[in-house]
Amino acid sequence: MIEFKNVFKKYKNTTILKNISFKIETGNIVCLIGESGCGKTTTLKMINRLIEPTKGHVLIDGDDVKNKNAITLRREIGYVIQQTGLFPHLTVRENIELIAKLKKIPKEEITKKIKEMLDMVDLDKELLDRYPTELSGGQQQRVGVARAFLTDPAVILMDEPFSALDPMTRNNLQDELLKIQDKFHKTIVFVTHDMDEAIKIADKICIMDGGKIIQYDTPENILKKPKNKFVSDFVGPKRIWTSPELIKIKDIMLKKTVTCSPNMTVFNCINRMKMMHVDTLMVVDNNHKYLGSIIASELTKNVNIHKPAKEYLSEKQVTVLNTDTIIDALKIVEKLNIMTIPVVNNNGVLVGLVSRSSLFTSLSSQFIEGGEL
Repeated sequence: MIEFKNVFKKYKNTTILKNISFKIETGNIVCLIGESGCGKTTTLKMINRLIEPTKGHVLIDGDDVKNKNAITLRREIGYVIQQTGLFPHLTVRENIELIAKLKKIPKEEITKKIKEMLDMVDLDKELLDRYPTELSGGQQQRVGVARAFLTDPAVILMDEPFSALDPMTRNNLQDELLKIQDKFHKTIVFVTHDMDEAIKIADKICIMDGGKIIQYDTPENILKKPKNKFVSDFVGPKRIWTSPELIKIKDIMLKKTVTCSPNMTVFNCINRMKMMHVDTLMVVDNNHKYLGSIIASELTKNVNIHKPAKEYLSEKQVTVLNTDTIIDALKIVEKLNIMTIPVVNNNGVLVGLVSRSSLFTSLSSQFIEGGEL
């Protein structure tokens, strides 16, 4: 875990960081984001002591980095920057193995690790004897990532590594990073100025302004619950719709449902549907646990209207969890061609209803000025 404790940074009469305190959990990707000059890169560089705090403490796993030899510390931390940081006079192989050689790792092990890294970042081994200037921007960044991961550091710092790349290459490298992280679970601190990038890759986002942390939270909470107008304006009012996988069923479901007991007769069920202007009843027990649904269109002329509802529960009805996403519900609606889906919690208790119309109404709100989630 990385922890900042009351960190300040001053240059003469200018204060760059103002009492920064936050924690980065082990194995998480945390994105530092904000406008130019907000202090995000200064914060990043304090982790490997490229910049020293004027006041306060930066700790890795409880140990203050100022008590470690700066050179040794930097060799233990992966570092990827915007312009790759590759040495133009060294080949790709020499660039990748540089830190490993400085750490005196055996040659055979380095050779084995280089092959693993090339596979990891999807680079052809034929590029190993080329020089950085002979590679595309995307290939150069892949080399930089390979070098950062080669010695298996627990912490990796990435300072706007993909910002100079074209959108397609950038998107591909973001995907690669997520695949790598899924396998290796590194603690990654990632500086970016792009909110879409932060939302895509981060476990938590740290929004900074004027040397202060304005909000530090999950992408979901930042999109749904911006702390103040600055965050709301920075994120953008409709940004949530660019990440529909973050929209939960509980955010859009209809909380009022028309229910009945399992022992209510079919006759009374039909009357209730007529009175409430619905075509489906949710059948629940005394604890409001969902048991199934009575659907009007499935009741034939041969139904015994004096029998209880529990004998005529629909075989087609499915449920979604309130913590599932809007994408999950859309897939079910389209696949099964159904109009309504009961929403339950982890205990199977009925908590709401999502309908085809409510799904599409919610989605269409992104095109309406002032529409809110």
